[in-house]
Amino acid sequence: MNGFGRLLGRPEWQPLPTWGVTNSKFARIIELCTGKDVLDCGCAGSGLDDPGGMASTTHYHIAAAARRCVGIDIMKDEVEKRRAAGYDVRVANAETMDLGETFDVIVAGDLIEHLSNPGLFLERARLHLRRDGLLCIVTPNPWSMNAVAKAVLKIETRINPEHTCWFDPSTLKQLLQRYGFEPLEWYWQEYGVIPVAHLLVRLRHNLASHFIAIAQKTGGD
Repeated sequence: MNGFGRLLGRPEWQPLPTWGVTNSKFARIIELCTGKDVLDCGCAGSGLDDPGGMASTTHYHIAAAARRCVGIDIMKDEVEKRRAAGYDVRVANAETMDLGETFDVIVAGDLIEHLSNPGLFLERARLHLRRDGLLCIVTPNPWSMNAVAKAVLKIETRINPEHTCWFDPSTLKQLLQRYGFEPLEWYWQEYGVIPVAHLLVRLRHNLASHFIAIAQKTGGD
């Protein structure tokens, strides 16, 4: 399995209290977005240089499943490309957005670790969610097998230069609860391309490369 197929993968999720392990970053999220009004934050991700064009992006699949989908990103050029392709994508900062509308689901895939102030994002997300709306977050696991092995072997860990922070499940849960969200589901995510890595993650789930949090807005409107 390659390309976007690895992002969708095979559904293997389980709800709390048992953490599931999945080879997909977005299959569960897309399921939750189906037939809903969705805001996709950081929707551009990277440039449209894949031969598959929009069909190779997460936003394409979220928008295809949703009843209505709005995307935001700070990369103006990439936003314009997506608008030209017919998508409702707008230039906005996730920490300061004020779109004047609310949604059933907000998606933040590989976004929160890029932000200057994640708390400001959660404040804005809560304001843009309807009662009992869902916030779906995907973020790297700082205790992944790759990071731990490099630390043990004293090899420098290569980090995306745009990342500002790490979260583990405990710290993300604390932050979510401080801003009016209650986590409902958690999943470890590992593509499982390398057989040895796949086996080790199956034995020790918390060595996965990413984790996924599905949280619900609490406390009414």
